[in-house]
Amino acid sequence: MKSESIPPSREAADLRREDPRALHEQLTTRLRGEFLSAYSPGHQIPTEEAIGQTYNLSRVTVRRAIQTLVDQGLLIRRQGKGTFLAQPRPRITYEIDRLGPFMDAFATSDEKVNAHLVDFYWGTEKQVPSCFAPAKSVLLYERLYETGGNPHGFLQIAIPAHLGEHISRADTACIGVYQILKEKIGIEPYRATFNISTELPDQILAARLGVSSGTPLLSLERISYDAKGEALERTLHHLLPEVYRLSVNVHARHSQTRATAPRKKK
Repeated sequence: MKSESIPPSREAADLRREDPRALHEQLTTRLRGEFLSAYSPGHQIPTEEAIGQTYNLSRVTVRRAIQTLVDQGLLIRRQGKGTFLAQPRPRITYEIDRLGPFMDAFATSDEKVNAHLVDFYWGTEKQVPSCFAPAKSVLLYERLYETGGNPHGFLQIAIPAHLGEHISRADTACIGVYQILKEKIGIEPYRATFNISTELPDQILAARLGVSSGTPLLSLERISYDAKGEALERTLHHLLPEVYRLSVNVHARHSQTRATAPRKKK
């Protein structure tokens, strides 16, 4: 829905230039309050030019404030349409201490999440993950996860060639990789390893997730193996940290030796 310009009060428009906080930081705080009180999710906010005129600020200052609100998930940019107040972002718990598909996290979090196949192709020898060596080619595909039109997860999946030759584009568009391995090839992962880090996205990944290239992402590398230790798949998860949290249950390691009872004094 189109925005309606709401003239701020004199007090609202008067940002403090002597304030130790930069003008774009003050504007970010001011706009957050105004947008939440004046607009509903899905409504378009005023243009950067209109906001700049209202507050007598440069386009650069306004753009930095708007981008901060985009990175924080309050706003969403839609190419060729404008900037809108985003739907509330979901909160999703990903239990990485159990061997299961990524989609299970959405079921346990009771969130309606849509998955879209972004790309499907055969990679060259240079694109083969080290866990598949000495393979010469690899099947690669990418899936985007969003809620209410707001993207929050981007997965890059790699499958070794001898397994990938049994998988079609249609398979990867509608079901997860664990289900593909089980139903199309007849194998199930026996164990998996996770490497967890943070990363700054490149321009392509930032555009996929609707954030700036300076927004840190939660990055997970999962490699799944069969009972013989052969790698079956490698998935790179690029997740918005304000949406996802990781859950791990840790148990105490049981001692292999029984404690010796103290001797009684004679």
